[in-house]
Amino acid sequence: MRIGLDQNAENALYERSRAMWHPVAYINDVTDSPIAVRLLDEPLVIVRLNGEIACFGDLCIHRGTALSLGTVTGANLQCAYHGWEFDSSGSCVRIPSRPQGSIPRKARVEKFACKEAAGLVWVCLEPPALFPLPEYSAWSDPDYRTIHIPLYDWHSSAARRVENFIDFSHFPFVHAGVLGDPDKPEIPDHPVTRSDHAIAFELGVEEVPNELKGDQALDGPIQRQPSTYTVSMPYSVELDQPLGEGRHFRLFMASSPVGRKETRTFSWCSRNYDVDPASDESFVEFQRVILEQDRVVVESQRPEELPIDLSEELHIKGVDQASIEYRRWLLELASH
Repeated sequence: MRIGLDQNAENALYERSRAMWHPVAYINDVTDSPIAVRLLDEPLVIVRLNGEIACFGDLCIHRGTALSLGTVTGANLQCAYHGWEFDSSGSCVRIPSRPQGSIPRKARVEKFACKEAAGLVWVCLEPPALFPLPEYSAWSDPDYRTIHIPLYDWHSSAARRVENFIDFSHFPFVHAGVLGDPDKPEIPDHPVTRSDHAIAFELGVEEVPNELKGDQALDGPIQRQPSTYTVSMPYSVELDQPLGEGRHFRLFMASSPVGRKETRTFSWCSRNYDVDPASDESFVEFQRVILEQDRVVVESQRPEELPIDLSEELHIKGVDQASIEYRRWLLELASH
């Protein structure tokens, strides 16, 4: 069985991803204590200076020390090794060992484009970005109780993680008794539409009754109303699931390509019912169960990178339509 692939397209897509927005941290986790992160194999440091979040290469120009080991001094980021200080533009503004001497023009660290949206810090390594930042309206909607799911790291590509989210024929088997029923594995056709920066579709599937969604104890699966899925390019997905009587359960997932085969995912879970904070842990625990079931399967997939050439794996028309459209778009990106 062949598990390798011609990686020309995957290589091109990985390089083009440098011109896209990717999440690197929850906003609330960024303080005046530097945080080390990695994006597309690039070591970065995220820090708040003068109240604003900034992103730099995690490397001091002097002796190559990780700036994430440093501290914030006034409005500057100070290197832990020799105390060099860098301002919010990345320029060195103080060398303690030569307080009266001139500072070399090359004494600066690389600064990267950084924005805040949907409760996350996003970084683009090579702007201008090909796509706008994704939106998640529930984040700022006072009618919704929104909680974050603890970030998680998987040994897989970001595209594999996204495809897992929009794959539904695995529900009855990977999530048997939790989301799906092996005796009812049929998936209805779901036409996929495409805009300038997203693909979207609606799908109603049968699910196992879930008290967290207000279901009463029933013997068999429930036919849900059609849910709306929106994939914002390249690696973010929003689910809006209506539960009847105006109630909605919503999820927002943004996966970050730490490396070619390493992915860190940030998620928000929102609901406009049962908004008592005492219920939060039950919603988080349910997601933990689902994620662990998915992780084992996704990390087993070979190759770890998603084959974006449609000839590389077998697809079932209708059932795999969302995946087909997603891979087709990624291939177009890689080809330009």
